[in-house]
Amino acid sequence: MAENAPLLPYNYFYTPAPALPVRQPGDPADPEYVRQAKPRQQYEHGITLRGITTSNVEVDITLTFVASGIVRVRLQACDSQSDTVKFARELSPVPVKRVSHSTGISLRTDELRVELSLDPFHMAFYDADDRLLLSQNYSERTNVRMKLTVLPFGFSTVEGKRVAFHDSFTAEPDEHFYGLGEKFTDFDKRGQRIQTWNMDCGGVWSERAYKNVPFFVSSRKYGIFVDSARAVAFDMVASNTASFSITNPGDELDYYVITGPDLKTIVTRYCELVSFPILPPKWSLGVWMSSGFQRDSAEAVLSRARMIREQQIPCDVLHLDCYWQRFGRWSELLWDTEMFPDPAGMLAQLKALHFKVCLWINPYIGIESQRFHEASEKGYFLKNPAGETYVVDIWGGFHPPVGILDVTNPAAIAWFKELLREHLRLGVDVFKTDFGEGIPADAVAHSGIHGEELHNLYALLYNDAVAEVTAEETGHTGLVWARASYAGGQRHAAQWGGDANCTFPAMASTLRGGLSMAMCGHAFWSHDVGGFTIQPTNELYTRWSQFGLLSPMTRAHGNTTRLPWDYGETALHVFREYARLRYRLLPYIYSYACIAAETGLPLLRPMVLEYPEDPATHTLDLQYMFGEALLVAPIFNESGERTVYLPAGNWVDYWTGNVLTGSRFITVQAPLETMPLYVRANSLLPTIEPQAFTTDEPFTNVTFNAYLFESGSYALHDTDGITALSATRAGKELHIQVTGAKREGALRLLPLEGTTPVEAVTVNGQNIVQGSTTGPRWNRQADGSILVTWM
Repeated sequence: MAENAPLLPYNYFYTPAPALPVRQPGDPADPEYVRQAKPRQQYEHGITLRGITTSNVEVDITLTFVASGIVRVRLQACDSQSDTVKFARELSPVPVKRVSHSTGISLRTDELRVELSLDPFHMAFYDADDRLLLSQNYSERTNVRMKLTVLPFGFSTVEGKRVAFHDSFTAEPDEHFYGLGEKFTDFDKRGQRIQTWNMDCGGVWSERAYKNVPFFVSSRKYGIFVDSARAVAFDMVASNTASFSITNPGDELDYYVITGPDLKTIVTRYCELVSFPILPPKWSLGVWMSSGFQRDSAEAVLSRARMIREQQIPCDVLHLDCYWQRFGRWSELLWDTEMFPDPAGMLAQLKALHFKVCLWINPYIGIESQRFHEASEKGYFLKNPAGETYVVDIWGGFHPPVGILDVTNPAAIAWFKELLREHLRLGVDVFKTDFGEGIPADAVAHSGIHGEELHNLYALLYNDAVAEVTAEETGHTGLVWARASYAGGQRHAAQWGGDANCTFPAMASTLRGGLSMAMCGHAFWSHDVGGFTIQPTNELYTRWSQFGLLSPMTRAHGNTTRLPWDYGETALHVFREYARLRYRLLPYIYSYACIAAETGLPLLRPMVLEYPEDPATHTLDLQYMFGEALLVAPIFNESGERTVYLPAGNWVDYWTGNVLTGSRFITVQAPLETMPLYVRANSLLPTIEPQAFTTDEPFTNVTFNAYLFESGSYALHDTDGITALSATRAGKELHIQVTGAKREGALRLLPLEGTTPVEAVTVNGQNIVQGSTTGPRWNRQADGSILVTWM
């Protein structure tokens, strides 16, 4: 997508990625590529080859099987240095079976085979069933004039300087690609050219992203992770209709091919390589309500808190944005004592109302703050090439210029953490870690790393520092609310989608960004309910509330008010009811949060992740699965009409109980109060009575709502352990098995069209008496459902 469209004003971004040189007409040099190779060293877990390029430069090609389904491929010129920043963790490599043959070498584990042709050099990757997954694209390498049309496995030199390493692969005609971070473009990245360079996007309307991840998953059941902090370019069948390419503007090419029997396994294996998500505290899965990006005061904060409770809107977190500090001195981390004369007293009152408190921060300090001068004198900021404090206009003239905290300087980090610790001890619970994308490419850090490699890494180190001090003071797992992230950023929960415009198209783009993040193992993602920029209409706010309240995490925030009572009675009613629905579903949401922390599988799931064998799901990006049981289809227009795809099997309309058959698209007309929501057949949906706020105590009085046609099961994760429940219909009988932590519970069997009424119930093999007033019992309810309780 073009950076600057014709006739539009020039879009100035503070930290554009360093541009690769463009070859001038008459430049005789072609990209170098490996034409042949021979074994140099063979070892238990892989092999190193000595390659010769088209101009006889020697390179090393190393393949290491870091796990049974993951192979690392590393290409370096023999005279070059390795890139200094790496994100992959060290796994336990596996032994490789090696077979030499007439044209090359075969390397195999139980799950992956790599075929190496030595002259001419070529690599191809196969799964456990010997199905071709991925092949370097040499057949499409040149055009009719024998000029290169792709960047092959090698490097490029311009004006005598080696500028990038690259590789290209065949893209199958029906292949789709997912991931690459929080890209707001179409979910399927085929046909797009993407650069992994974090930016303050100023909206959600392009491929620019606050959160880039150099990892994608293919519909052909493999993934590729490029281990680099630089602005890696992914040309995903954009420049050449038969291939995709990867270009790293560094001193090597270092990537991992990840395979698995399904897309879920690939996402899990990627998380094993870089980081699994942390499990955030239960209360963070509740509603967050923000002051908005506008003037604020202690009086206004307390008024909001009381109004939330009076309006009976479930809510756990109150967020105070920029204006808890003095304008012009952001982010010096000092209260504006004119507007907040007694922060400790205010925080105590909020605690009495059972609110957690979040404060906005960023890693920049305005030049008008005394703390800017203190940090500058101590060398706590990044330096410019002249060795001076790098002062940048991050805010584009809205706020005074700032210095950028040097996150590689241990003394600077210790100082920064102490400033934060003071607020945590006062009663603050969590920080919104805004910004972190504005690191100039020519900046110089204390560690010696330059801005080009620090730029993407910065967000991780910044959030690491905040997460660490938060965990030290609060005891929970280092929750932050971050805007910028990169590979491995799953270790920070949560992230939100940045500054979306208040429009339906921006709402749709926001979802696309979340789906792409989900394929990168970022499970705890959110967005600004109502959009950020300007003021949403009452209808847009209502529709976005429905979407937001069934997202992994929920926060109402913008640059004007996003308080539901400011958008009319209908919006207030809908917000309240969907907030109550969210709190009713907290046992379900928390279970999938636990699963995410164990596996990397997201709460917000692209349809293709759940139904990879169904071609109709491969490009769907305006609906999603929330966990495995709920299909969510937000409304992105004023008409209330949309199409929804229902995969194979039966589905139950959550609101009406109507049964619909799948493997088809349906058209729905949803009144403003309703967002289309469907339950997968045979799901057991755990719920509780919604409360005003959440605690970390185990859930009690959990009811499993059974959308049962044949049989279903559910593993309820909670702070007291796992409770496994299964239920089976057998004619007129219902058989329930319960094991694990919870000894008390209930199951509500819904009366679904096409099912036989139940007349007998067993729990763990024991017959249950209908209508009993003591012990396990079951009763038929007025709506025709069966309620079974046990203790």
